[in-house]
Amino acid sequence: MGQVTNRSIVIPRLEDPSSASPDERDEHLMLLEAARHSLDVEFIKTLAAADSAGDHHLSGHPSTVSYLKDRLGIAPHRANSYLKTAQEALAHPATFSAWSHRQMTSDEAALLFRAAAADPDRYQKAETVLLELVGEGFEETRRTLDYWRNRVDPEGVRLELADQLQRRHFEISRRANGMVSGEFSLPTLAGETLLSALDALMPPPAPDDPRSTPQRRADALEDLGRSFLEGSQSPVVGGERPHINVHVDVDAMHHRLGGLHETEDGIVLDADSLRTLCCDCSLSRIVFGAGSEILDVGRKTRVVSAGLRRAVIARDRHCVWPGCDRSSRWCDVHHLIPWSEGGETEITNLCLLCRYHHRLTHLEIEPEEEARILAGSGKRRCT
Repeated sequence: MGQVTNRSIVIPRLEDPSSASPDERDEHLMLLEAARHSLDVEFIKTLAAADSAGDHHLSGHPSTVSYLKDRLGIAPHRANSYLKTAQEALAHPATFSAWSHRQMTSDEAALLFRAAAADPDRYQKAETVLLELVGEGFEETRRTLDYWRNRVDPEGVRLELADQLQRRHFEISRRANGMVSGEFSLPTLAGETLLSALDALMPPPAPDDPRSTPQRRADALEDLGRSFLEGSQSPVVGGERPHINVHVDVDAMHHRLGGLHETEDGIVLDADSLRTLCCDCSLSRIVFGAGSEILDVGRKTRVVSAGLRRAVIARDRHCVWPGCDRSSRWCDVHHLIPWSEGGETEITNLCLLCRYHHRLTHLEIEPEEEARILAGSGKRRCT
């Protein structure tokens, strides 16, 4: 068995971590984290000495960052971060000593060094007191430093919040394949508002839920958008509340080739997405003549009436997918035999599915197989 070593720690290497016991992996990770801590301290200590002595000049580099990039292959942003930490460690030996003696983790030390860099004079005066208060975990250390900064530098905090407000942005674009992606930054309060809303829409996953946390968060964001569009508080535009308009002709409705099935923006929808929408939507019939002139416009009607929806909710209460108990508020009424294929809109052919499982149903499971799964789930079902 090989060994991973530094000056003070010898760690037996797990040749095959996947075959080790949970206790063995837990102990190994603890030892590795201790070694990482020691190596981080040693690296910063040596880097601080090298920067202070100007070692980079001897190797022909214009700066310590350039040395770290060229000699050690470290990415520029990480090289800058290492150098700032090393300089703060040299300027604040008490904080560095507490870190090196394991009175705090490397992540906690990084918070302290960042606070020291932002306000070196005030940090120098408060260093002893702060070192007595921190070290109880990353979040607790962050809160302690936030309270300290709000007390000693309220104007600086206000300026930082003003900077956050200036830098806020939300960029969103539609890719060639129809997927929508984006990037955003929000000020603290706005960010906490969004996180609180998403958290409320992310109940603990069922044991067999295969979604990752980012995927569940994406589904929660969709639920948030749909909740607004379907809610009574959404604004009226052109006499109607905001909604997605999809143009579908008879051929596409019955999944025949050549039919029209696209949004008002010209985004072509796949057959499975179209089938998902057809389960629970509003329809407006428009009849065109040979010259594309409009001959008739029918009244908008719901595929599933409000009364029938209430009946399905009263029976199913929540998503009927095995293991899922998502509230009816976040569910669609699903046709076991698709409405677009002649399935009746009656309670025996309807059930509640949360939007994730509704989409999954139309993507992967044939109606007959779906009915078998739901019938055998032991939960309320459409029978």
